[in-house]
Amino acid sequence: MNKWLALTITILLLAGGAAAQQAQRGAEEWAAGLQALEQKNWDAAITAFEAVLAANPDVFGCHFYLGYAYEQKQNFAKMGEHYSKFAERAGNDPQGAEQVAIATRKAGLALARVNDPAAIPLLEKAAAAKPNDKEVLSALAIILIRNNQEAKAEQYFLKVIQLDPNLPRPYYFAGRTAFNNQMWADAQQLLSKYLELGSDDSYAADAHFMLGSMAVRQAEGGDAAAQAAAKEHLSKFLELKPDAPQAPEAHYILGSLAAQSDDTETARSHFQSYLQLQPQGAQAEEVKQFLADLAEDEAAAKAEAANN
Repeated sequence: MNKWLALTITILLLAGGAAAQQAQRGAEEWAAGLQALEQKNWDAAITAFEAVLAANPDVFGCHFYLGYAYEQKQNFAKMGEHYSKFAERAGNDPQGAEQVAIATRKAGLALARVNDPAAIPLLEKAAAAKPNDKEVLSALAIILIRNNQEAKAEQYFLKVIQLDPNLPRPYYFAGRTAFNNQMWADAQQLLSKYLELGSDDSYAADAHFMLGSMAVRQAEGGDAAAQAAAKEHLSKFLELKPDAPQAPEAHYILGSLAAQSDDTETARSHFQSYLQLQPQGAQAEEVKQFLADLAEDEAAAKAEAANN
C-alpha cells in the first residue's frame, strides 16, 4: 500500500466526523498534497495542506504532513509546531498511537533545536515512552540546561553516558553541572573524560577553563602536580579562546603561578595581557605594581652590572 495512503487512513480514522467533511471541503487540495509528498515537492505539499486546513481546520492530519514537509526543508520551528499540533489534536486515541508517538518525538527534537521550552514536555513524554532513546534524552537534558534546570538535566546526561559511554557531549554537560554545584571530584572526572573523547569539540575550551580553575584550588597548598595541571589547562584555554570573557582571569592566574615560581618573563607576559584585556580589572592595580617592581628590580640589576 502507498505509505501516504496508509497513513491517511489512520489519520482520517482519528479525525472522525471531520473526515467525511473533508470530502466536500478541501478534498482537491488534500489529494494534491498527497501527490506532492510522493513527488517530494515539499513547497507544493505545504501549500496544499495549508489550504485544506483553511477550508476545514478539523482535518488535523494535515499537521502531520506539514510537519513532515517542513522536516525535509529543515525548518525546525515550523516542523515542531505542526507535529506538536497533530499530537495535541490526536490525543490518546489508540488508533493513532504510533503516529502520535512519532509526532511527539519529532516535535520535541525539532523545538529543542530552536531552544523552544515547549520541547520539554514533549521530550519528557517521548522519554517516558522509550527510556533508552539516547537522542531524546540528550536533547531533553540540553534544553533543560538552557532553561536553567541543570539539576533536572543531570539525570538524563548520566543515562545517556550509561547507554553510550563513547559520546563526549554528555560528559561535558554533566561535568559542567557538577562544577556549578561545586561537586569538584565529579566535575574533574567527567570533564577529563569529555576531553579524552572530544578534545576538538566546541566546548573543549570551556572544559579546560573549569579543569584549570579546579586545579588552582588544589594548588593553593603548594601542590606541584596541581599547579602543573592548572598551567596546562588554562594555557590550552587561552590557545583555544584568547578573547573569551574569562581570558583576563586565566592570564592573571597564570601570571601569578609564574611569579610564584620566579618565572618572571612568563609572569610579565601574562600580566601585560591581563592589563590589555582588562585595564580597569579587579587585579589591575596589583598587576601594575608587580610590573613596576619588576622593572625597578631589572633597572637596579643593570646598574649594578654596569658598576661592576
